[in-house]
Amino acid sequence: MTTFFLFLLIGQADIPSAKYYTFLGGRGELQMKVSIWGEIGSPGMYSIPEGSDLLLLVTLAGGPTKDASVSNIRIVRSFPEPEVIYVDLGQFFRTGKRDKIPGLSPGDMIFVQETRYRTFMEIMGVVSEIFYTAGFLYVIYTTITR
Repeated sequence: MTTFFLFLLIGQADIPSAKYYTFLGGRGELQMKVSIWGEIGSPGMYSIPEGSDLLLLVTLAGGPTKDASVSNIRIVRSFPEPEVIYVDLGQFFRTGKRDKIPGLSPGDMIFVQETRYRTFMEIMGVVSEIFYTAGFLYVIYTTITR
């Protein structure tokens, strides 16, 4: 799409994706709003140039955290039809090929999941706290009942 056509699109109130565009004057740069959540350096909403891909957004957002699962990233797209796209950025890091990295659309929501190891460790932390509390209560009970 040309910048002029997209500028006209922004003015159309009945087009749902129009609210996710920002027109910056001067050089005529058109930007779109997307959001990224989860295990990312700086999650939040970003205005990025139209035609940007997932790799650019992840980079702008501070990159994945040490607990991120880059092999299972979800893109939730609302326009033109609702869909969920799964992306394996790990494949890019292994091969260097950008052909599997999708372009982003206005209003996309990206979620970077945590690794299974991190999930396991969080569960083990809760289990540990439960056993610690149970042991503490047992010591109190045995002290009182003597």
